[in-house]
Amino acid sequence: MLIGIYANPERDVGLVFARKLAGELEKAGAEYVVHDSVLGVFGKARGFGDDCKPRPDMIVSLGGDGTILSAIAFAAPEGIPVMGVNLGGMGFLTAVTADDNAAKETVRTIMSGNYTVSERAMLEARAAGRKFFAINEVVFYKRSLGKTVDVSVRVGDSHVANYKADGFIVGTPTGSTGWALSVGGPIVCPDIPCLLLLPMNCHQLSARPVIASDKQPVIVAGSEPGSIIADGNVVAGDAQEMTVVRAPFNAKLVTCDDFGFYGRLNRKLGLAK
Repeated sequence: MLIGIYANPERDVGLVFARKLAGELEKAGAEYVVHDSVLGVFGKARGFGDDCKPRPDMIVSLGGDGTILSAIAFAAPEGIPVMGVNLGGMGFLTAVTADDNAAKETVRTIMSGNYTVSERAMLEARAAGRKFFAINEVVFYKRSLGKTVDVSVRVGDSHVANYKADGFIVGTPTGSTGWALSVGGPIVCPDIPCLLLLPMNCHQLSARPVIASDKQPVIVAGSEPGSIIADGNVVAGDAQEMTVVRAPFNAKLVTCDDFGFYGRLNRKLGLAK
């Protein structure tokens, strides 16, 4: 079994956890490769790149939710499952919380196969002549900080509404606990096939979130060019329209607890005391 180690050096300072994980994998007789982004400071090891060559059987992401989103960006198109170890804050998408025994327990879980793989819908966005993928959301965002932007939204051939807002979010059920949550969106169970349509800081009291089918494209057009943000990364800085559809592949998230989605909501977001 070949395990890919993808570490965020700002969270895993000195790659301490990554080295522990590598040591435990060696003890268990598993091979590992380290992502090229940290290979230079990791030491003597084989590397793998965003093209996932050599192809890991699983990628272990060391950091927070942002780190696992970065790993998913190159792992999902290749169908590689990602296990997240939380070295950050919220850690909603991660499977393991780091402690003194986390490296050993992570390897034990991997080698025993005592985990499940959750399939999560991905988005494919087209804007400015380019294509982007996201597991949480794609956002059309205004360029002028002191002004709003007029946004027209369509689902397939049907016009949904015009909004005067800071921007517009097209999100997945997985993304409903991310940026979408902060603008008043609903929390949606990740196995429900839908898209979330959410104006941001809208100057219309009648504006409400819309849950749409994921079988039709969503077209968001601005009155002026804006930035396109995919999973927190600005991927295009001068686009006036974006088209978002469900991607032809899913992300694969490794989970290894018994809490499930609703239990995780309670633990991470404090919905119940």
